[in-house]
Amino acid sequence: LHTQHAQGGAPGQFRLQFMTEYFSAGFLCSPEFPCVNPRTGGALTEHSLDHIGGQLSLGFGILKWLEGHATTTAYANSSDANRPALIQVLGDSSIGLKAFGKLGSFFHVGGGIDLWLVNGTGAVGLDGSGTSAKFHGIATADLRGLEKKLPLRFSTNLTYSLDSTGAVVEVDEARRNAPVTRIERFGLRVNRVDHFDIKLGGEAFFLEERVRPFAELGIDIPINRQNYECKLNNPSRDKCLANDALAPSRFTIGARILPWKRGVSFTAAFDIGMEGTKTFLEEVSPTPPWMMYLGAGWAIDTKEKPPVETVKTIEKVVQVNKPKGKIAGFVHEAAGADGKGATAGIPGAIVSWANHPELTALATGSDGRFNTQELDPGDYAFAIKAEGYKPGECTTKIEAAASTVQLDCSVEALPRLGVVVGHAKDEKGDPVANATVKLKAGNGKELQLSTDGQGLFRFPDVSPGTASLALEADAYLAAVASVDVKARQDNTIDVTMHHRPKNALVTVDKNEIRIKQQIQFEVNQAVILPASSALLEEIADVFIKTPRIRRVEVQGHTDNTGGTERNRVLSDDRANAVRNWLVSHGVSPERLVAKGFGESKPLVPNVTAGNKARNRRVQFVILEQDAAAGTDPGANPQKDAPAKKKTPKSDIKLPK
Repeated sequence: LHTQHAQGGAPGQFRLQFMTEYFSAGFLCSPEFPCVNPRTGGALTEHSLDHIGGQLSLGFGILKWLEGHATTTAYANSSDANRPALIQVLGDSSIGLKAFGKLGSFFHVGGGIDLWLVNGTGAVGLDGSGTSAKFHGIATADLRGLEKKLPLRFSTNLTYSLDSTGAVVEVDEARRNAPVTRIERFGLRVNRVDHFDIKLGGEAFFLEERVRPFAELGIDIPINRQNYECKLNNPSRDKCLANDALAPSRFTIGARILPWKRGVSFTAAFDIGMEGTKTFLEEVSPTPPWMMYLGAGWAIDTKEKPPVETVKTIEKVVQVNKPKGKIAGFVHEAAGADGKGATAGIPGAIVSWANHPELTALATGSDGRFNTQELDPGDYAFAIKAEGYKPGECTTKIEAAASTVQLDCSVEALPRLGVVVGHAKDEKGDPVANATVKLKAGNGKELQLSTDGQGLFRFPDVSPGTASLALEADAYLAAVASVDVKARQDNTIDVTMHHRPKNALVTVDKNEIRIKQQIQFEVNQAVILPASSALLEEIADVFIKTPRIRRVEVQGHTDNTGGTERNRVLSDDRANAVRNWLVSHGVSPERLVAKGFGESKPLVPNVTAGNKARNRRVQFVILEQDAAAGTDPGANPQKDAPAKKKTPKSDIKLPK
């Protein structure tokens, strides 16, 4: 798989191979080598990482001792610990030559050179600065050439790689003023140093050489010919080659099967990372802990051997063509309880043949429809897969008479839910840990959890629409927020929580919520000034954390300056402004009623400026409440109201 042999095919022979590779393992973020959280900037010690790729290669026998080859590669890496999460490389290519010769009956030697053409970042296209080269020395011992043949072959490769792939990220690193992340270095296969590679491989031959198991060992020794200066104390804690020696290595096992004599082959192999999977250097691309390979190849000899002429008597069988038919299908969303969705076609759905796996799967068009080729009469079953929908099945039958059969296939939509991801922090931006977070989704469903040590919280499976959040924590005022939840994506929100003041400005008496500062308004208007926000937050906190208070009248009062009706309207508007502010910050509207009394209920005679200032006020009179802890359970909380003979006092002053 990775080791070359000092042997080749016949002149004029073409060899075409397609190889896929896959692994899934979150190995790049660990307690020793944490990753930077792309959302919060904190440290990540675990993550997910998926890799899939494919390589198409073509070899051609030029002479008995010389062959050429070319490859092109595409692969993608997806990790939740990087932004962007998906890193794709499309079109990394190489071209090369290999020369070889035979020494003795079984020993072969050779050499080769490969030129690697690397794509740049941010766009599809070759980046000349990243062009690299490899120089190979090859030796092979093919024991099938011995007088007593042994079905074994061993090869050794010594390769020096002039690796310039680090140049493709220099512009990005200059723009960031920081090296690319470990995940990006792995996803782009970036090395900042040359390396001397040693590969050892062995292969066995069984069942007339149709089954060929093999094993390989590869060791890459970094060489800092480019004099790259490693950044000590980098955020990712990657080590440096000058201080920590590391030689990435891997062990490979696999098998190649040739089921037919016409040059078709299939390959399956498995890489096991031995070194470089847990320790990371800034100069070297990380080594995956494992990698699985599946591939197929085809060899074609353009120079055919002269055919051997034979004469045979063949009985001619005349076949009668059977009438054929076609299937015209329509894939759509199944109708819901409201009858919607029945006519909406699903584009891009994959339609595979459940009972005819030899036939190629189909994809629906933009209208959700598909058409088959001509088919023999019989039963046909299809399996339907579409993103955002549950797998479905549908069946039909082509009768003996040729016809086009209409087939209706419905699939059930998956729940369209979103994720709410949040961060609770205080006024200074520090995280608020262990805060209780309550979420009420747009469909009325209520959820609750606590923030972690970094102040982070995450609600999965939240219905789309506006969701409200309420946060409570010791030593903090309650906080509320809302977020517009969109389906099938992360919906982020930051919530700031304010520390509870050392000296409370709000207290709860028997019949009134008292405040020690004034709620300030713009002159002659019902617009609350920003200076009163902290006081109102403390009032809202009292409501949220004192559920026994069931109903409160927000009263607005003025002095006797101006007309009586004008004062009544102004006091009513200000009382409603306070009520609306509290409702928007998490207080249930059913607990608040606003009323303006104008100048009708002065605390003191309006004879001096000081007395008038006392009469301009807002009061919170408790109309209904449950019995407080320690009170007589037989008391009537529904009738609990201020005493008529004693007017409640307030320090709230409202400027005209």
